[in-house]
Amino acid sequence: MGMTANQLSLVRYVAENNLSKMKQAAIACCAEDTTQKNKWAVGKYKSILMSGGMNLIELPANISAFATMEDLSLTYIGNRYYLTSDEERLFELIKKMNDVSLQLMEKQIPYLNATLLYGESGVGKTEFSKYVAYKLGLPYLYVNFSRMLDSYLGGTAKNLTYLFNYINQQQCVVMLDEIDSLAVKREYGSGSASAEVSRSTTCLLQLLDSVSNDHVILAATNLVEDVDNAVKRRFTQKHELHKLSSEDNERFIVQYLEDTGFEYDMDSVKDYAKSNVTQAEIMTHITRAIASMLIEESSQVILEREV
Repeated sequence: MGMTANQLSLVRYVAENNLSKMKQAAIACCAEDTTQKNKWAVGKYKSILMSGGMNLIELPANISAFATMEDLSLTYIGNRYYLTSDEERLFELIKKMNDVSLQLMEKQIPYLNATLLYGESGVGKTEFSKYVAYKLGLPYLYVNFSRMLDSYLGGTAKNLTYLFNYINQQQCVVMLDEIDSLAVKREYGSGSASAEVSRSTTCLLQLLDSVSNDHVILAATNLVEDVDNAVKRRFTQKHELHKLSSEDNERFIVQYLEDTGFEYDMDSVKDYAKSNVTQAEIMTHITRAIASMLIEESSQVILEREV
């Protein structure tokens, strides 16, 4: 019996040493085997292949303390991410800017496809950045700026240099989280601490200017008014994310529960959707409600409003 298309793809990607495609082909091969005798082994290996740890990409030691890199193609479930109409327009703009930046790159015209996301905690800034990486089919590099800060003189600027040296070797979507931790307005304060922040901010500006066109840069902050004005000017787009409306809350919850396949009580969904909660709080509540249903062996997910 000849190899299936998925088996042939697996052999090809092993030969090409393409780990990401290799995993996808292996998962597809697992899905093809419906025999009872292999059920346990197929389930075990498919679970390992789809586990979160399998999609992490090893980073150099000098940046691994404050950055992680993922291949989201295996583990990100795009059908469960709810896009508002505003976020859909923003994604389409980022996608178009990515295409344009590559065209400009051919003409040797530098262009930074950069978007600053701001808004209160929990409204989905990080999740949106993951969605962008997933849809563009690019690796996702997440950087926590608050963990990058170094108390030693010049240490933060050195960490920034290590980071951007790595970024410029990769085609990826970069998420600079908590950018306000480092790119603070330089008129703030005085003394050695303020001077160190000023040096780091200046270094960040220079390094952003060095990023090649084949990157998508996103940054997030809860305190946009604290971010240095020159840093903000480096971002082509600045977009505020908000809590969802009651109508969007309902659509978000229904979309997620429909994709999981669990039955749910629509009246409780409609009632909970009226709550003044962030997207992160909604996800926590949905997860707890699903867990409660399974523990109690109920037939439906019920979302009760918190007092």
